[in-house]
Amino acid sequence: MARSAAVYFRKGIAPKTERRYEGVWRRYEDLCRRMGEDPLPVTENKAIAHVVTVADEGVQASTVNHHLAGLRQGQIRAGLPAPSWAAMARLGQVRRGVARRAAEKGQAGLVRDPVTPAHMEALRKTWGRQGDRGVVLWAAACACYFGCLRAGEALAPDDGKFDEAAHLTFKDVTVDVLEIPQMVTLHIKESKTDRLRKGAKVTLGRTGQELCPVKALLRYLVLRKDGEGPFFRLGGKPLSRRDFVREVKTALESAGMPSGAISGHSFRIGAATAAAKGGATESQIKDMGRWKSREYRGYVRLGSGGQAAMATTLAKTRGAKQQ
Repeated sequence: MARSAAVYFRKGIAPKTERRYEGVWRRYEDLCRRMGEDPLPVTENKAIAHVVTVADEGVQASTVNHHLAGLRQGQIRAGLPAPSWAAMARLGQVRRGVARRAAEKGQAGLVRDPVTPAHMEALRKTWGRQGDRGVVLWAAACACYFGCLRAGEALAPDDGKFDEAAHLTFKDVTVDVLEIPQMVTLHIKESKTDRLRKGAKVTLGRTGQELCPVKALLRYLVLRKDGEGPFFRLGGKPLSRRDFVREVKTALESAGMPSGAISGHSFRIGAATAAAKGGATESQIKDMGRWKSREYRGYVRLGSGGQAAMATTLAKTRGAKQQ
């Protein structure tokens, strides 16, 4: 019985979330060592010390909440009752103070620009002059943008802990037909909101334009060939989200475009923005990005053909800056 309970306990949190919580707990343990305190139990004073430490680094209020969730999970994992943050009045006031200070500095929310077709065209031209290196980066950009993906769904994790059962591999990429494929499908095995790891299939279609995910991915497949490990590899190494964003920023800056507010999530934001400007319905956008909605999901679905058709819309629409 205890062994079964442990299995279910581990499956209660998505592996990616659990890894993040473990990172938070390690930081908390290090802080406790420096304070001469035992990590357990997590008291109000120790929680406040941890919040102040991360807040002083300039993180967002939402990141502070994530750290507290990590501390809560660490105490639960140790077999102790979960700490009740709501009952800790001083901690609550500190959290409100963090949020207000962030607002005063204009950091109440992270500002991320959407990647628009103009950005994509700049990336295509810049990377088009970089040989095989450019082929890899352009294919990754097309997958993230046209697939409305979170960068972490397509790229290797920043911590280097690649898991074939969770991350995108060569076997997770398929085409509809071998002769002149019209669609490429990515099997996303794990995502932020997919706690049960049911997975999802994201289908990308030909656009008939220069900005075409199918053309980009087919070219990369010829270069990549079969093999183990993460699907996207650059210079013989897995292409991580952090490295990809750095390459994107560098390419945009070389093209004379601002990149300060561009992040890995900008491709997903940009895809949704472009789709809306192109006339896509709310249901289509939610289905394209796999956003959950009780009101529509059981009734309207794009299906692979509809998903593929969205690629043309994303290639044509000119997005606007989004705050």
